[in-house]
Amino acid sequence: MLEQTPEQLHQRRAAVQPPRDEHRQRRDVASARDSRRRQVQRILIIILVLNLAVAAAKVFFGMATGSLAITADGFHSLLDGASNVVALVGIIVAARPPDPNHPYGHHHYETLTSLGIAALMLLTLYGIIQGAWARLGSGQAPEVSAASFAIMLVTLAVNLGVTTWERREGRRLGSNLLVADARHTLSDVFVSLSVLASLALVALGIPAADAAVSLLIAGAIAWAAWSIVRDASHVLTDATTVDTERLENAVLSVEGVRGTHNIRSRDGEGQIWVDLHIQVDPTLDVERAHEIASTVAARVEQELDDPADVTVHVEPADARHLRSVRGHNPGR
Repeated sequence: MLEQTPEQLHQRRAAVQPPRDEHRQRRDVASARDSRRRQVQRILIIILVLNLAVAAAKVFFGMATGSLAITADGFHSLLDGASNVVALVGIIVAARPPDPNHPYGHHHYETLTSLGIAALMLLTLYGIIQGAWARLGSGQAPEVSAASFAIMLVTLAVNLGVTTWERREGRRLGSNLLVADARHTLSDVFVSLSVLASLALVALGIPAADAAVSLLIAGAIAWAAWSIVRDASHVLTDATTVDTERLENAVLSVEGVRGTHNIRSRDGEGQIWVDLHIQVDPTLDVERAHEIASTVAARVEQELDDPADVTVHVEPADARHLRSVRGHNPGR
């Protein structure tokens, strides 16, 4: 093989996109993770303060007026504050850097924490059902006044604002934890609505309405808890998060790539992991093949527009690797 001049080498390297700076890319991903963690923590702290304020107002007013429904709703709001504390602990643990036993980091602890929130919701569900059953047995009715409606409407408005904002921020940051906590707060909205409805019906002379409405709300909370468990299971079982055809088109758009298969992706609380195989000209040297692989990784990251860890396996473009059936077994 003839020795190539520096000019020829420069022309070859310019034929493809400049390879990504892997060290800078890692720093950028780490910076994005740290920024995301700080934003999630700030959101949780704000919501914790609001939940404690709402809980204190409900408990104080409920005890002052002897309203069992409002007092119970206040303790339910305290449970929201407890879930915020659990979430903050989960964020701190998830932010720990990778170690020999956790080379991918500790981000799944954030998802595990969302399961803890679901468990707290189930405890709330049990308490609501137990209280409704006791209310049906005793025939007791809550005390109703104009102030009762006022305090419930104010706290309802706060909870609606919190759950809307937290859900929006959770989706923006890709945080299952925030989305799960928003659903938990939404259960507070349903509970508050049930209290308002029961107060109105009791005022109309239907004392059993308090327990009946509570049972309906229990069903809504159960569905919200199931949704949290379902979403968390998708992350913990490495379910595909990105359309494979979309990634395939991005990979094949890179000059020098003759084929691709075994494209796999998984989500991990604000970051996506992708690994794939590409086929290139078998006569290329290692340096050129590496340049193409780096360009493919950069193109995938650009396509996702999210923090991503992309691993590209290079294969020769021959009959054995350019097969029509593209399985999911990386050893094939």
